Amino acid sequence: MSSSEGVMKLLKELLLENKLTAVGLVGVLGFLGLAFVEGVSFGRLTPYNPSAINLMQANLPPSPTHFFGTNFEGQDIFSRVLAAIPIDMGLPLIIVGLSALIGLLLGSVAAYFRGVVDEAIARITDIFLAFPGIIMALAVAATLGPSLINATLAVLFVWWPPYVRLVRGRALEVVSQDFIAASKALNTGFPYILWRGIIPNVLPSVLVYATMDVGTALLSLSTLGYLGLIPPTRPELGSMVASIGLNLYTYPWEALLPAFVVFLIVLCFSLLGDGLREMLDVKVRPHILIREKVEE
Repeated sequence: MSSSEGVMKLLKELLLENKLTAVGLVGVLGFLGLAFVEGVSFGRLTPYNPSAINLMQANLPPSPTHFFGTNFEGQDIFSRVLAAIPIDMGLPLIIVGLSALIGLLLGSVAAYFRGVVDEAIARITDIFLAFPGIIMALAVAATLGPSLINATLAVLFVWWPPYVRLVRGRALEVVSQDFIAASKALNTGFPYILWRGIIPNVLPSVLVYATMDVGTALLSLSTLGYLGLIPPTRPELGSMVASIGLNLYTYPWEALLPAFVVFLIVLCFSLLGDGLREMLDVKVRPHILIREKVEE
């Protein structure tokens, strides 16, 4: 059995055995598909203009006409949620993807070269990790000014250090192996060793962490939106939750329904990440390995 066939068999067995992982995968694919369709259709998927103000329709409860009701400006909440999903799905993926890339490069460099390079990268990483990420992101976003781009940059600014630490720890195990020593003896160079030796061995751990981290990045971005660092004129789930203000008990649907969408997205990514961890971590699923060995 080839390695690709083994991975596909393991994935099918995992999805059949773990229903929650299947639910998470379907949910993630559903939200990604919805974000893609809404993005490429330029808002044609929304039943109403998400930015149109109609004070005559303000604070309407959920109904067949307005599925999620309307807000204090008469804007259709369901349309605003649909318009916000490409942003609230795309930006966390960008943040996590760039953070993982930075972590792969810096963590691998630190583990391979060691010495002064490792010490410098480790100390810089420790400085960032010494402060609560959301507090530092809040400070950066407040300094840059309220905007969607600034909020994204603020979260990205504090998001990469855990990936550096994760990759460095895994890469240290890899560079101590004999095949890395053989590659060094052949003077293959660091780029080749990085691409063919280090990254394939640390990528599964990064993939699992990144999948579960997308939901956390979304929560952090929504927190900045809730605190007013993302202009409410731009549909974003966090700012939608914040716009209810003191009327939460009077018009609860205006905050609870967008917050529930955030909860669903985070839950789906968490379920999928947990399933990937089970699939990629051989220590968690020894019975599958034993079964495959007996079948062979």
